[in-house]
Amino acid sequence: MRSFVVTVYEPAFRDDGCPAAPDNDYGRMLSTPWRSAADIAELTKPAPQSIEPYRLLAPALHSRGFTPGIDTYLNPFAAPDPGLPEVRASVAEGFDLDGNAATGGFASPDGVRGIDNALYRALGCLAAFRGAGEGSLSARANARMLEGLQTILIRLSGKTSPTRDDDVTVEIGSSPDKLVRNKAGDVLRDYSYRLTASTTLHGRIRNGILTTTPFSDLKTPDFAWSESNRGAVIFQRGRLRLTLAADGSASGLIGGYRDWRELYARLAFNVAVEGPFLEIPYHLNLIGIYYALQRNADADPDARNRNRNRAISIAYRLSALPAFAVDRAGPLSQPPPSARILAERAAFLRATASRRITPSP
Repeated sequence: MRSFVVTVYEPAFRDDGCPAAPDNDYGRMLSTPWRSAADIAELTKPAPQSIEPYRLLAPALHSRGFTPGIDTYLNPFAAPDPGLPEVRASVAEGFDLDGNAATGGFASPDGVRGIDNALYRALGCLAAFRGAGEGSLSARANARMLEGLQTILIRLSGKTSPTRDDDVTVEIGSSPDKLVRNKAGDVLRDYSYRLTASTTLHGRIRNGILTTTPFSDLKTPDFAWSESNRGAVIFQRGRLRLTLAADGSASGLIGGYRDWRELYARLAFNVAVEGPFLEIPYHLNLIGIYYALQRNADADPDARNRNRNRAISIAYRLSALPAFAVDRAGPLSQPPPSARILAERAAFLRATASRRITPSP
């Protein structure tokens, strides 16, 4: 039996395929048929208090639709597609999720064709996620994990050697215990953590590489940077690949297809890290992200909604250190997001399903 505690968990994006990370032009973002140039100049001017540099801009970013009074974070289809730059590279990290080498449009770094990582194509040019360990929002999520936001465990149980095993049981789950670190902030190896809320799947080890068989609905902890967007997420056709190093550590990928609407909702509606905060210091454009996710969704077609796909292929990159995972009875106890956050996410899902303007709850 071998166990690991995850120390890095982020979207598997690379730092190529884009000429430059796009920045936000707030004047252009606020341009609507009902706003004048004078209105936009007033909204984008610095606030008199240095502690509130975007006092006027932040509320205005909620309203970018065809008429005043529409919250366009909840109803992004009411605003035009700003056209986010997309990745043009031919290499991506991820999995061949559909078993078809002719689809996906990417090859892996070691030359495997048919890699499906449409999330990377859609959002891989954004500085918040771009590169390995360099994206500002990815860095925030990893820092918060080290500080105790969430703890992710992986436990392997097999019958033969750690380098070759034809029948490996893999458990992925959460722990209520915070990562144990030294005074320098480094995670320490070989500490014990209680494993709970785990999902079990199966795989095999060849030459020190673990690969699992596809799992129809793989439930794992989500990539998270705040208390209100942590929790479990479902990967359709989910799988895990880990390289088991001689020093006991592990690194690899976890991925599958995710409902892109749920992905947007978790991104856009959070306490503290909400729409304007993501669009100003993190330079995201949530309206552009909505359209990019919808445009690049590559699985789970919905014939009732103009034949659009409801899921998008995705891979997360992870690194882990050796640990001891011990069983814990009962579910993981974490406070749910606030009622306001849950109401906003539900309102968005209703709006995007019906294409009807939904008022803010």
